[in-house]
Amino acid sequence: MKQLLQQFNDEISLRGYSERTRTSYLFAINHLFKWANQPLETVTDSQIEDYFRHLNLEKRYSKSTLKLQLNGIHFFFEHVLHRQFSVSIVFPKKRDKLPQLLTPNDISTLINYCKTHKQRTMIALCYGCGLRISELTHVKISDIDGQRQLLTVRQGKGAKDRWVIISPRLLLLLKLYWLQYRPETWLFGTFCHGTYHPIHETTFRKALIAAKDLSGITKPCNPHSLRHAYATHQLQAGMPLNQLQQQLGHLSIKSTERYLHWSPELGHQGTDLLANLGGLSWQTPTT
Repeated sequence: MKQLLQQFNDEISLRGYSERTRTSYLFAINHLFKWANQPLETVTDSQIEDYFRHLNLEKRYSKSTLKLQLNGIHFFFEHVLHRQFSVSIVFPKKRDKLPQLLTPNDISTLINYCKTHKQRTMIALCYGCGLRISELTHVKISDIDGQRQLLTVRQGKGAKDRWVIISPRLLLLLKLYWLQYRPETWLFGTFCHGTYHPIHETTFRKALIAAKDLSGITKPCNPHSLRHAYATHQLQAGMPLNQLQQQLGHLSIKSTERYLHWSPELGHQGTDLLANLGGLSWQTPTT
């Protein structure tokens, strides 16, 4: 198995996949190996189908998680074992629920309840630029262009670079943070074994949860909630949809359009159909 995993890592590196993809695929492969309790070379198609029934019925994995697991296993079988498999997998119906979006007041409350200036700056930057958590933790000092008021997001989702606008107030907050902490290389870094590394994503998640608990906010609150809030609030402020797509780094505008569905007041207001009806009296009827 050790040799196969090395081959897997080589194939991932050859294709330039992200570390997040590597980790997700590796989890899927190891999970299947433990469940089957036998060499993966000997796992049959019917066993793979049984495995996904197990994930669906017993583990209650979501549709997106099951697809990610399938992608990882398919990659391993195709590029490492050089074997194709044909399976019939039933995916659960995705429940389309409207999210509980954070309001500007919620964001202010979260920032105020942070324990350190570093945590406040991280939340402000994540929200103020609509960053994914992996993008936030890997911001470098050199990525911030104060003169042009731009942040360079390097190798975001899809291995693409992009520029994101930094507002004057956020830029001032970043300057104050730098003056206090004097970070080197990574904007939000930590020393480990004598080397300066980007802060771990879990560290930020824990800080965000702590601020949420202290503030009494009951809505779901995670790094992606800040990104959703950024998108919704920018649309409400009048940012064009195509510009928001570029800011968020969406490959397809359909991914950006969902924020219009979440905020119906931003779309077509419609016509007051009742106002066009003639011959109606709007006075309270007498009895």
